[in-house]
Amino acid sequence: MRPIEHRMLAVVVAVGLLLGLGSGCRQEATPEVKQARLIAAESMQLRKQLAARDAEMEKVQARHAREIEQRQEQLAACQKKVEALQEDLEAGIASRVESVMAAVMDENARLRKEIETLRAEIVALKAQQASQP
Repeated sequence: MRPIEHRMLAVVVAVGLLLGLGSGCRQEATPEVKQARLIAAESMQLRKQLAARDAEMEKVQARHAREIEQRQEQLAACQKKVEALQEDLEAGIASRVESVMAAVMDENARLRKEIETLRAEIVALKAQQASQP
């Protein structure tokens, strides 16, 4: 083939390709193609919604984790308060028992002395009665 024929063949092929591509763009989409496009668009929309839901779920989980941490801190503070109150209560009870015991012990010692005094008086009275005819 001669160079002119090569050029003509190249031009004819290029024009054919352009006509082929041009006619393909003008063709109406078949129902399958339309359905495929709709499915693709719906899939994209669902992916966006899923991404939004995932982001929202992460926010909720983070908020939930913060709330749990706050509740745990509050629980620890309450437990410390309960322990402090328990210690105060035990100290108060021990103090009251100690004060009552001290009073009872003092009263017990006083009564023992009084008993000893009375016994001595009884012995003295018996001795006096024995010495009188």
